[in-house]
Amino acid sequence: MDRYHIALFIHIVALIVAASATAVTKLAAGRRARARTVGEALDWHSVLTSASKLFPISLAAFVITGFYMLSRTGLAIWSTGFVVAGLVGVVLLLASGVFLATKGKALALFLEQIAKHGADQPAPKLVPPALIAALPVINTGIALSVVFDMVTKPASVPLALSVVALGIAISAAAAMRGGAPATKGVRAT
Repeated sequence: MDRYHIALFIHIVALIVAASATAVTKLAAGRRARARTVGEALDWHSVLTSASKLFPISLAAFVITGFYMLSRTGLAIWSTGFVVAGLVGVVLLLASGVFLATKGKALALFLEQIAKHGADQPAPKLVPPALIAALPVINTGIALSVVFDMVTKPASVPLALSVVALGIAISAAAAMRGGAPATKGVRAT
């Protein structure tokens, strides 16, 4: 047992934690959308926000363990395509996470205002803006494309970034193709 393999283990655990948090947040978002009462919507929103707090921790673990493992290889890591693509992916995921967290806080305040009049009130039918509905799918595309880059390790920066761009394009197309949300309801901010 050496430090490199411990770092690799933590790296893999961070991937499992991020994938698990993704599953929980997607389940909670779906349940929140189908909630019958404001109280139920708030409960599922709380599950979603609690699980989403694991994402920045996972991103930090990826970067720290990844840099440690790369420092042990002796490669010129700053000019290697898969490293640059990994860092770009982390920045994109972090920026998206901050944006979604901000919107999530606004939604929580909106639901709490309604719940002040009774948590057993019917939940509003929320229609998220297209970007907010698409970002979780796009984030999955970014994550998968970065994993692909990490496994295949392209040395070319343009090639590695093209993989990330392709992941974004495919997942954005999938999000748009997923269908338009219900047209009746309260526009979620």
